Amino acid sequence: MFCPRCGAEMKPEQRYCMKCGALNYEHPDNQKMKTYITPEEFDQANKDYNDASKHEVETVEFAGRTYETKTKKKKGYIDARSAVLLLLIITILLGLLAYFWLNYSITFILAICVIYFIISFYVIVSSLIYMKGGYSGFVPIVPFYSQYAYYDIAVGNGWKFLFLFIPIFGFFYGMYANYRLGKVFNKNGWLTLFFPIIMLPIIALSDKAVYQGKGKQYTKFVASEKRRNVQLPAFVYSIIFFLIFVGLSYTPLASSGKQYFYIFDVKLLVNQVNQNIIDGFYLCEDPSADKNGCYVKFSNASDLTDYPFIPIRSSLNGKKLQGYIKAVRKKEDYTYYVSITDGENGFQNKNVNNLTIQSLDKVNKIKLSKDAPLYKKS
Repeated sequence: MFCPRCGAEMKPEQRYCMKCGALNYEHPDNQKMKTYITPEEFDQANKDYNDASKHEVETVEFAGRTYETKTKKKKGYIDARSAVLLLLIITILLGLLAYFWLNYSITFILAICVIYFIISFYVIVSSLIYMKGGYSGFVPIVPFYSQYAYYDIAVGNGWKFLFLFIPIFGFFYGMYANYRLGKVFNKNGWLTLFFPIIMLPIIALSDKAVYQGKGKQYTKFVASEKRRNVQLPAFVYSIIFFLIFVGLSYTPLASSGKQYFYIFDVKLLVNQVNQNIIDGFYLCEDPSADKNGCYVKFSNASDLTDYPFIPIRSSLNGKKLQGYIKAVRKKEDYTYYVSITDGENGFQNKNVNNLTIQSLDKVNKIKLSKDAPLYKKS
């Protein structure tokens, strides 16, 4: 059974609702209270609990009577969360593709996925706002008409987007439209104007952000009693950007990115080694060799990190990094030189502070003298 006041689920043995305190009139100790309920109160209860905006339960029992409720969502409701969930799934697929097919490093994959998700997310957010305003989710990509639709939603007249072409005035009117966008969705207009990165997702994803403007298209949308399909636009936008990102993997931009993240991963590795030396996790087997250099040798860079199960590999060919890091002590600080390769590309005795894409050489194998002093785990 359900609470007659708030719609929360109740057990028959409860005397009152634990959520709002309403009496359970079916409980034996409350039977006498039925006599104090007037027919007018029954009628009011029936009216209240048929209002779908107050709860989403199917039936409500009130003093021995069962009241059916309508569970339809509010007008203008769209299932925004499913669009974001779909985007998240495709983002994960992009990451798996970059890992198993393109052989990128973990850091490069994370960067790609974050950038892809952010771009696709805000395009989908824009699509959701248009759908809440009664338009198709594909309107944002239609030149000029998207501006017409935006002004119809925000200020109630789509043709006012032409004000944008008036010098100076158009700029300020555009700001006013952005302010109005927040207001028509019952949000703070100033926050929407100055912090759109935060407010637009709130407007798009919040069920409470229901359109309350005077848009002509929204009136037609409500009258038709149709529901917008949010999954289709979200899927199309996600796939479009997915294909764009995959296509970029064969361009010079991707080559530069792979080289940059090769250096980025090497520097992260050196930072990890530096912290381990400072913490005393590594000790040089010949302390007197500190000033000339002591070496951390590795056949797999992942073994030097706190998370060896996460592979550190080359973003150029997906192979593991191997070689050594030379630490030269100068008073309390250390200078590091790296000799690292992925079997094809790397650095030979280069100062980690001077690593650049131009300093990346063809290095097939790294050799270290057998007499070189090594760092040992403490």
